[in-house]
Amino acid sequence: MQKAVILDTSAIMYRSYFSLLNMRNKEGEPTGAVYGTANIISSVIDEIKPNYIVATFDVKRKTLKRTEKYENYKANRKPMPDDLVVQLPLIEELMDSFNIKKFKVAGHEADDVMGTISKNLSKQGIEVYIITGDKDIAQLVDENINIVLLGKGEGKNRFKYIKNDDDVIEYLGVKANLIPDLFGMIGDTSDGIPGIRKVGEKKAIPLLNAFGSLEGVYENIDKLTEFKGIGKSLVQNFIEDKELAFLSKELATIKINLDIKIDLNEIKYKDINKKTFKKLCQNLDFKSFIKKYDLDKIDESGNLSLFNNDNKEFNNKKLNNKEKKVVFINNSNEINNLIEKLKKLEEEVIFLFNGVAFLFLIDDNIYYISYKHNYIGAQNIEKSEIQKIFNLNKKFVTYKFKDILNERFNIKIGFDIMLAHYLLYANLKDDLDTLIFNEIGEAFESQKDIFGKTAISQLEKEKLADFLSKRILALKEIYKIVLNKLKKENLEKLLIEIEQPLVPVLSNMELEGITLDRGYLSKYSIELKEKIEQLKKEIYKIAGEEFNINSPKQLAEILFIKLNINPIKKTKTGYSTNVDVLEKLVRSGEKIAKYILEYRKLTKLLNTYVEALPKLVDNNSKLHTSFNQNGTATGRLSSTDPNLQNIPSKTEEGRKIRRAFIAKDGFSLVSFDYSQIELRVLAEISKDTELINAYENDLDLHAITAMKIFDLETLEEVDSIKRNIAKIVNFSIIYGKTPFGLAQELNITVKDAKEYIDKYFDKYKKVKDLQNEIIKFAKENGYVKTLFDRKRKIIGIDNKNKNIKNQAERMAVNTVIQGSAADILKMVMIELFDKIVDNKDVYMLLQVHDELIFEIKDEKLEEMIPKIKEIMENKIRLQNVKLKVNFAYAKNWSEAK
Repeated sequence: MQKAVILDTSAIMYRSYFSLLNMRNKEGEPTGAVYGTANIISSVIDEIKPNYIVATFDVKRKTLKRTEKYENYKANRKPMPDDLVVQLPLIEELMDSFNIKKFKVAGHEADDVMGTISKNLSKQGIEVYIITGDKDIAQLVDENINIVLLGKGEGKNRFKYIKNDDDVIEYLGVKANLIPDLFGMIGDTSDGIPGIRKVGEKKAIPLLNAFGSLEGVYENIDKLTEFKGIGKSLVQNFIEDKELAFLSKELATIKINLDIKIDLNEIKYKDINKKTFKKLCQNLDFKSFIKKYDLDKIDESGNLSLFNNDNKEFNNKKLNNKEKKVVFINNSNEINNLIEKLKKLEEEVIFLFNGVAFLFLIDDNIYYISYKHNYIGAQNIEKSEIQKIFNLNKKFVTYKFKDILNERFNIKIGFDIMLAHYLLYANLKDDLDTLIFNEIGEAFESQKDIFGKTAISQLEKEKLADFLSKRILALKEIYKIVLNKLKKENLEKLLIEIEQPLVPVLSNMELEGITLDRGYLSKYSIELKEKIEQLKKEIYKIAGEEFNINSPKQLAEILFIKLNINPIKKTKTGYSTNVDVLEKLVRSGEKIAKYILEYRKLTKLLNTYVEALPKLVDNNSKLHTSFNQNGTATGRLSSTDPNLQNIPSKTEEGRKIRRAFIAKDGFSLVSFDYSQIELRVLAEISKDTELINAYENDLDLHAITAMKIFDLETLEEVDSIKRNIAKIVNFSIIYGKTPFGLAQELNITVKDAKEYIDKYFDKYKKVKDLQNEIIKFAKENGYVKTLFDRKRKIIGIDNKNKNIKNQAERMAVNTVIQGSAADILKMVMIELFDKIVDNKDVYMLLQVHDELIFEIKDEKLEEMIPKIKEIMENKIRLQNVKLKVNFAYAKNWSEAK
């Protein structure tokens, strides 16, 4: 039997978008929806092997015929995310590359298009597979039509197949033909289908199974109270909402008779157009597809080529040359011979380190040194022997020097390709293989693809050498490319003076670590568990039964079916119980919602910090985080494994967690925190006299702003509530928050929020001028710069879509201010490390946004605190504003605030 695949493009691209939210190409453009869609299509073709394939698309809501019948149909749908909107043309281009015919019908949803095409093909005896994530599509199931549900597979199966009525009943509780009747009763908030008030699946399904249809239910309306959970008040809802119920059934019924002509020759699957698909993959950095479909062998005309990239200087045959020589270094004599070769080398020393081995490149010969191999018979070279190489007076070039420094090697940083690439493409989070693909188009098989779950240290050196040798050859070519780009973009100074000097600082901090009081956390864990158990009892008491509070489905049943609370939001999978919903229920007086929010907060703290952190310490109870220089697009540092920058600082629970971070005996923790550094940078760049005057006279800027936006005459009239609102407004300007966003944060009307923002700009006029200047610069140049010439490309600033354009403008303004503050902190950290940190009396341990945490010997506190404060305030001297640092010290982090 021939097979046909029908793609529910909307469902596929939305699922892909949210699964790969942060995926971007090297230009910083969002690509996750396109990649995920391509991956799903590729998997579907591999698994189902269709003879025919089509893609269906939705039209705008306001043009739908269903809205003529019911104006609220899909009215509550949130607008498509901006980052998805910009990917729509690319998704259509993707369909063209796969030679998939696209179908869209004016006035009708993709569901109706799928319904019509699937029934047409089914009548012709073709087996149909509809690829979707929407359960209501299951009403189309017949002897030839199957539903393939995205992300619902079990075990190794990627998809869940619904092939007959038994499968539909297992999935939804009713037969395929009763799905419209089901939605007629329960409604669907996500689609704006009203249904009958307070009727959910638990009540609707038994009625439909008993009476056979919605019509049957109403014919037996006098018998409904015989069913569990249905009382007279609910029967009254059935009576009053009868018209809505039948309207809902009609809205939920998929059309199968649209005027669509199906030519089997036009929808026949013909394999991909490798030329266009290659171009798309190169533009979007989809290296896995280039490898899967051998696109690297296709030239511009669509024919096989000896080159697999657009960089004419680089021939990838070099990378795959099986005759390349790998020399294994086995002893100190061979190390000495390698050193002699390196001495004669007139160019930079290109090397690679992956945690267990070093590779050095000399005239395309690769010298391999085992360092931490762990298989039987492994012959590792002593660290002291390898150090002799790094003692050479040479310029060393590699990817990520911090990994070598963290092994406690002493090496002078020559050129860090990772950091250079980051400065060029700040929007892109990458690894070595991604960097290689970005620069020369070579897509290597990943470690996981080749070696599976085998640890890299367990691999024999011959296998690992083959894996790494291609990468070091590529690294040599990339070095030349990246260096030239860096010079062209005037970013070499930033690399040499800020990013590379910061590497040993961060390595030192990571190696030192911070002491964790495990005993204290153990006690706090008991306290938290007691609070959580008490909350569970309160929740169960109101619910009238025990259930899994962590299960959204069970929680929704308790809240909106058993307790009969009016639901706030409904999705395809049921009633929503997310934070927004629960907060609205709290405001409406539902105590159970308050307890659930508190329960979620405490369980997250328990699982993320209180029980997790003690498992990560070393034998000395030290916790070692990793600081990432390429983790954010603005230049800020990020922290991972564990992330210590996200520990709450303003809640009692968060402060109790910080209490576990302690100083070692004879030392104290000292926190140095920049006072409003981003607002001071704003004052400096904007040259706003009101802001500058406030900082010159050491005034409370938040109180002054409160006076301005509340039309007060004296500071004495400013209370804590007004000051807090003003504080939020001050920082909202930096982050480009809209009136809608500010209204949500302050829980006020959008009108009031807009008034606050308008008054702010009226009083601080040059801030608005600065924003306009930054946006103008971004439009003219495609990027913005910080005070210290860090660049970030701004995507979408000229986009016709207003939301995308506004988002890009906010990003531009925020980057200039936050990026400048980040640069200041980095330069200060370098100065402090050079002048203060001596690994005996003073240790720099943590950097958390605008705060630096030191560990200082108690008898040195009086001497060192003023020195550190002086450097932090005066290393970078702004022209118009003085930087200010607050400090506090104690035996634990919580009290050092």
